Amino acid sequence: MKNFSKFLSILLAAVIILSGCSSNNAADSESRAADEKLALSYVTNYHNGTKEAKTKFVDESIHPDVQGKFRVGTKRALPEDEQLKEPKVAESVAYDDGETKGSLVLIQSADDKEIIALITENKVYMSLAPSGNAGDSYQEIRSQFKTAK
Repeated sequence: MKNFSKFLSILLAAVIILSGCSSNNAADSESRAADEKLALSYVTNYHNGTKEAKTKFVDESIHPDVQGKFRVGTKRALPEDEQLKEPKVAESVAYDDGETKGSLVLIQSADDKEIIALITENKVYMSLAPSGNAGDSYQEIRSQFKTAK
């Protein structure tokens, strides 16, 4: 009977530990989904948006540390040929550089363009697009994604 009690105790402890891990995974999944939604909103409302939509997005969804930089982009709407058509989230990965934690979200469009957004503290902190230059930081960060171009 003692062995059965030990077994039951160990089993109960394992179930508690595993359920705690799955709670963390569920929280991570929810956080990642929210980050993906925000990144897609960034493309729709800021990158592809009107001056008014961009200004509102900066006020509500850009990290306070970088709002000034993003305000510069609110002065004009992008020409249609520079916009991302039918943007979709392709993939997201966790990001942690020791100072900043968040998600990198890869957005791809129907016209084969892409943007990576860094989401931290439920705000957009940075976005990157390919520059066409060899060795740019975009390619380095892009290599963290499994999704093909």
